[in-house]
Amino acid sequence: MIDLKNKQNQNKPGANGDSNPKYRVMVVDDNKDILRTLKLGLEDSGFLIEAYSEPFTVLSIFKTIYGNRDVPPGQMPYDLLLIDVKMPELNGVELTKEIKKLATNANAIPPPICFITAFDEYYDILTDLFPNNKHDWGICLIHKPIEIENLTTRLKHEIALHK
Repeated sequence: MIDLKNKQNQNKPGANGDSNPKYRVMVVDDNKDILRTLKLGLEDSGFLIEAYSEPFTVLSIFKTIYGNRDVPPGQMPYDLLLIDVKMPELNGVELTKEIKKLATNANAIPPPICFITAFDEYYDILTDLFPNNKHDWGICLIHKPIEIENLTTRLKHEIALHK
């Protein structure tokens, strides 16, 4: 179970004597090696990371979040979602649509979402779906491979756009 109140308070600037906020990012990728690399690299860059390899687990988490009436409107335990596009059973686009539906039903706004993909054909499809790497859901596109420093810069930029 996710302790939303504790998660929100622990990441506020100054909560741990730290003047810099730590951005909370959920990373979803079915490739556990890539997931581990992203998690460690982003944590080393100061992010707080929750990493999941199963999209249905993520969907279950969001059902809990949006079903929790104790969460004030607009509060979200994640500053950004980083979701792989190509995953078995439930791909990143389908997962994003389901999260958006849950948010809409709860009168909430989902966190900004960045898709990450190594497959050019998916990258091209997503580029067509989301021109200029933007969409009304706050979705961005990142092409793998990417250096952690560049990914960190991109994620901070996306988070700042939605604050």
